[in-house]
Amino acid sequence: MLVAPRTRVALGALSAACFVSVTSENLPVALLPQLAGGLGVAEPAAGLLMTGYAVVVAVTVVPLVALTARWDRRATALVTLAMVVVSNLVLAVAPGYGVAVAARLVAAMGHGVFWSVVAAMATRLLGPGRGGRATTVVFAGNSLAVLFGLPVSSWLGATLGWRPAVLVVAGVAALTAAVIRATVEPMPAQAPDRAPLAVRDVVTDRALVPVHLTTLLVVTAHFAAYTYITAIIARYVRLTGPATSTLLFAYGVAGMAGLVLIGGRIDRHPRATALVTTGGLAVCMLALLAGGPAVVSGAVIVLWAAPGAGIGVVLQAAVLRVAKDRPDLASAVYVVAFQVGIALGAAFGGFALDHGALPAAVLASAAIALTATVVVRRSAAFGSPG
Repeated sequence: MLVAPRTRVALGALSAACFVSVTSENLPVALLPQLAGGLGVAEPAAGLLMTGYAVVVAVTVVPLVALTARWDRRATALVTLAMVVVSNLVLAVAPGYGVAVAARLVAAMGHGVFWSVVAAMATRLLGPGRGGRATTVVFAGNSLAVLFGLPVSSWLGATLGWRPAVLVVAGVAALTAAVIRATVEPMPAQAPDRAPLAVRDVVTDRALVPVHLTTLLVVTAHFAAYTYITAIIARYVRLTGPATSTLLFAYGVAGMAGLVLIGGRIDRHPRATALVTTGGLAVCMLALLAGGPAVVSGAVIVLWAAPGAGIGVVLQAAVLRVAKDRPDLASAVYVVAFQVGIALGAAFGGFALDHGALPAAVLASAAIALTATVVVRRSAAFGSPG
């Protein structure tokens, strides 16, 4: 099936929106020392700009998606991107920490809504039966944000200052919104009349429970280790400094390759790709625990990128497959499960690291990923749609 040039540009614009959304979300990570110095706070306080963001997303996404259920989907995406623009413009001129917190809250309130509609929008652009491929295309923006967005933001912060770096992100978000407005046709909401009641239906839908449970498990498993990947590299590969950046770049490239491989097969083999994602994560963690030469551990970390990159695509595709009549609200619950998984994984990994027990975090990651593999294997939600 050929894709029209206008549709390709539209999909590229949605992918760029994912890129700018993730880059904006993670600005405190890329600009931590500069933000702390510029706002006159300690680095842990600047780090709370990231933690608070995740909490706001998890708390607000379901009610906000229900509130905007009758909106045109293109309009919804444009409003959320406008919130990113406003948030970063205010952050760039923030005179103090309080204004910076308020600025971040603006983007956080739109973040979950955006991620609840973007995959469904891409699927409507490509047509039925291609949800996995559509999701892969737009979610490539996530991987590119990790591969290029954060390093470039960090470089801009170090060379031009953190305020110009934030302004650049605001400008990219505005440009992306303009391209979406020009290339994506209006997309009326699907089944808007029953949206208020559908929140309860989505939360209690037994067909979706395995998908959300798998999301919680595999995201917790991944972020228990990934949040502290530099510490894992130092321990198992014995690399620090610039050499760590080289390995992280290789991780990013491998993640893009994994995304392409998984995305090309997910529509035809949903369970197999899900098992590769959950089982692959468990195998990589167990391989790290097994020890061995540093070069082998380094190769394992690079391979870990493939299942890591596939998590979002596999799970979002499952949501769209099961909840065809209410994809936005189902995606909102998925976003909550994802954010809670990030928080739980990062908290457990941090606890283990603080107590000198990093291998315990890696072991827990393997065990939880194996549990997710069992859920995927037994759940009809990951079966072929036919």
